[in-house]
Amino acid sequence: MNTPPHAQVEELLEKALEQEMISTGQLMSVVSAELAGVILLDIRTPTEFAEGIIRSSHLFPCDHNLVNREDVSLFRACFDKKFDPGQFDPDLRYVLICRSGPRTEIATERFVACGLRACELVGGIEEWKRQGFPLVAATRAPLYPPDQATPHPPIRAGDRLPEPDRGHP
Repeated sequence: MNTPPHAQVEELLEKALEQEMISTGQLMSVVSAELAGVILLDIRTPTEFAEGIIRSSHLFPCDHNLVNREDVSLFRACFDKKFDPGQFDPDLRYVLICRSGPRTEIATERFVACGLRACELVGGIEEWKRQGFPLVAATRAPLYPPDQATPHPPIRAGDRLPEPDRGHP
Protein backbone atom coordinates (compact mmCIF):
# COMPACT_ATOMS: atom_id res chain seq x y z
CA MET A 1 0.00 0.00 0.00
CA ASN A 2 1.40 3.39 -1.01
CA THR A 3 1.16 5.99 1.71
CA PRO A 4 0.18 9.49 0.57
CA PRO A 5 2.68 12.28 1.28
CA HIS A 6 2.70 13.56 4.86
CA ALA A 7 0.92 16.84 4.02
CA GLN A 8 -1.92 14.95 2.31
CA VAL A 9 -2.36 12.71 5.34
CA GLU A 10 -2.49 15.76 7.64
CA GLU A 11 -5.17 17.28 5.39
CA LEU A 12 -7.08 14.00 5.33
CA LEU A 13 -7.04 13.85 9.14
CA GLU A 14 -8.18 17.46 9.48
CA LYS A 15 -11.18 16.75 7.23
CA ALA A 16 -11.99 13.62 9.25
CA LEU A 17 -11.90 15.65 12.47
CA GLU A 18 -14.25 18.24 10.94
CA GLN A 19 -16.68 15.46 10.00
CA GLU A 20 -16.04 13.60 13.29
CA MET A 21 -15.55 10.37 11.28
CA ILE A 22 -12.57 8.61 9.72
CA SER A 23 -12.63 5.57 7.43
CA THR A 24 -10.41 2.53 7.91
CA GLY A 25 -8.41 3.40 4.79
CA GLN A 26 -7.87 6.95 6.01
CA LEU A 27 -6.83 5.72 9.44
CA MET A 28 -4.36 3.28 7.86
CA SER A 29 -2.77 6.28 6.11
CA VAL A 30 -2.59 8.15 9.44
CA VAL A 31 -1.06 5.14 11.21
CA SER A 32 1.46 4.58 8.40
CA ALA A 33 2.47 8.25 8.36
CA GLU A 34 3.00 8.25 12.15
CA LEU A 35 1.64 11.77 12.45
CA ALA A 36 2.60 13.76 15.53
CA GLY A 37 -0.12 14.89 17.89
CA VAL A 38 -2.52 12.04 17.16
CA ILE A 39 -3.78 9.63 19.82
CA LEU A 40 -5.59 6.46 18.74
CA LEU A 41 -7.83 5.76 21.72
CA ASP A 42 -9.32 2.28 21.97
CA ILE A 43 -12.34 2.42 24.27
CA ARG A 44 -13.27 -1.28 24.20
CA THR A 45 -13.17 -3.71 27.13
CA PRO A 46 -10.03 -5.57 28.25
CA THR A 47 -11.66 -8.75 26.89
CA GLU A 48 -11.93 -7.10 23.48
CA PHE A 49 -8.35 -5.80 23.66
CA ALA A 50 -7.23 -9.43 23.82
CA GLU A 51 -8.53 -9.83 20.25
CA GLY A 52 -5.92 -7.29 19.11
CA ILE A 53 -5.63 -3.54 18.68
CA ILE A 54 -4.56 -1.15 15.95
CA ARG A 55 -0.83 -0.39 16.10
CA SER A 56 -0.03 2.71 18.19
CA SER A 57 -3.34 2.61 20.06
CA HIS A 58 -3.68 3.76 23.63
CA LEU A 59 -6.13 1.94 25.85
CA PHE A 60 -9.01 3.61 27.66
CA PRO A 61 -10.83 0.50 28.89
CA CYS A 62 -14.56 0.85 29.44
CA ASP A 63 -17.09 -1.76 30.50
CA HIS A 64 -19.69 -2.90 27.97
CA ASN A 65 -22.43 -5.51 27.78
CA LEU A 66 -20.70 -8.15 25.64
CA VAL A 67 -23.80 -10.38 25.67
CA ASN A 68 -26.14 -7.72 24.27
CA ARG A 69 -23.79 -5.38 22.41
CA GLU A 70 -26.65 -3.08 21.38
CA ASP A 71 -27.18 -2.19 25.04
CA VAL A 72 -24.80 0.73 25.55
CA SER A 73 -26.07 1.70 29.02
CA LEU A 74 -23.19 -0.02 30.86
CA PHE A 75 -20.65 1.58 28.50
CA ARG A 76 -22.25 5.01 28.85
CA ALA A 77 -22.19 4.79 32.66
CA CYS A 78 -18.57 3.61 32.71
CA PHE A 79 -17.41 6.20 30.17
CA ASP A 80 -19.22 9.02 31.98
CA LYS A 81 -17.57 7.98 35.25
CA LYS A 82 -14.04 7.69 33.77
CA PHE A 83 -14.02 10.56 31.28
CA ASP A 84 -12.45 13.69 32.70
CA PRO A 85 -11.83 16.23 29.91
CA GLY A 86 -9.09 17.85 32.01
CA GLN A 87 -6.97 14.71 31.57
CA PHE A 88 -6.92 15.11 27.79
CA ASP A 89 -4.59 17.52 26.01
CA PRO A 90 -6.67 19.93 23.89
CA ASP A 91 -3.73 20.33 21.50
CA LEU A 92 -3.86 16.65 20.52
CA ARG A 93 -6.18 14.98 18.01
CA TYR A 94 -8.05 11.85 19.09
CA VAL A 95 -9.26 8.96 16.94
CA LEU A 96 -11.72 6.89 18.97
CA ILE A 97 -11.98 3.16 18.33
CA CYS A 98 -14.49 0.53 19.43
CA ARG A 99 -15.72 -2.76 18.00
CA SER A 100 -18.30 -1.49 15.49
CA GLY A 101 -19.18 2.14 16.13
CA PRO A 102 -21.95 2.88 18.66
CA ARG A 103 -19.61 3.42 21.62
CA THR A 104 -17.32 5.76 19.70
CA GLU A 105 -20.32 7.81 18.63
CA ILE A 106 -21.16 8.41 22.30
CA ALA A 107 -17.54 9.14 23.23
CA THR A 108 -16.92 11.42 20.24
CA GLU A 109 -19.95 13.53 21.18
CA ARG A 110 -18.53 13.96 24.69
CA PHE A 111 -15.02 14.80 23.44
CA VAL A 112 -16.31 17.40 21.00
CA ALA A 113 -18.73 18.90 23.53
CA CYS A 114 -15.71 19.43 25.82
CA GLY A 115 -13.73 21.24 23.11
CA LEU A 116 -11.48 18.29 22.23
CA ARG A 117 -10.72 17.44 18.61
CA ALA A 118 -11.92 13.89 17.97
CA CYS A 119 -13.37 11.58 15.36
CA GLU A 120 -14.61 8.00 15.38
CA LEU A 121 -13.40 5.10 13.29
CA VAL A 122 -16.35 4.22 11.06
CA GLY A 123 -17.19 0.54 11.50
CA GLY A 124 -14.63 0.13 14.28
CA ILE A 125 -12.27 -2.80 14.65
CA GLU A 126 -14.72 -5.06 12.79
CA GLU A 127 -14.45 -2.93 9.63
CA TRP A 128 -10.68 -2.62 10.11
CA LYS A 129 -10.41 -6.42 10.08
CA ARG A 130 -12.83 -6.73 7.12
CA GLN A 131 -10.51 -4.49 5.13
CA GLY A 132 -7.61 -6.83 5.92
CA PHE A 133 -5.69 -4.32 8.04
CA PRO A 134 -3.50 -5.80 10.79
CA LEU A 135 -4.03 -5.90 14.51
CA VAL A 136 -1.28 -6.23 17.10
CA ALA A 137 -1.27 -7.63 20.64
CA ALA A 138 -2.39 -5.18 23.31
CA THR A 139 0.16 -6.45 25.84
CA ARG A 140 2.40 -3.37 25.76
CA ALA A 141 -0.13 -0.74 24.75
CA PRO A 142 -0.12 2.28 27.05
CA LEU A 143 -3.14 3.30 29.06
CA TYR A 144 -4.54 6.76 28.49
CA PRO A 145 -4.26 9.17 30.12
CA PRO A 146 -0.65 8.19 30.80
CA ASP A 147 -0.91 8.62 34.58
CA GLN A 148 -3.97 6.36 34.79
CA ALA A 149 -3.57 3.54 37.28
CA THR A 150 -3.75 -0.02 36.04
CA PRO A 151 -7.44 -0.78 35.61
CA HIS A 152 -9.02 -3.33 37.89
CA PRO A 153 -11.34 -5.92 36.42
CA PRO A 154 -15.00 -5.06 36.97
CA ILE A 155 -16.64 -6.44 40.08
CA ARG A 156 -19.42 -8.89 39.26
CA ALA A 157 -22.26 -10.29 41.35
CA GLY A 158 -20.96 -13.07 43.56
CA ASP A 159 -17.33 -11.87 43.51
CA ARG A 160 -15.56 -11.82 46.84
CA LEU A 161 -14.61 -8.24 47.60
CA PRO A 162 -11.12 -7.51 48.87
CA GLU A 163 -10.73 -6.65 52.52
CA PRO A 164 -10.48 -2.91 53.08
CA ASP A 165 -7.03 -1.48 53.70
CA ARG A 166 -6.96 -0.56 57.39
CA GLY A 167 -3.63 1.22 57.19
CA HIS A 168 -1.55 -1.31 59.17
CA PRO A 169 0.31 -4.52 58.25
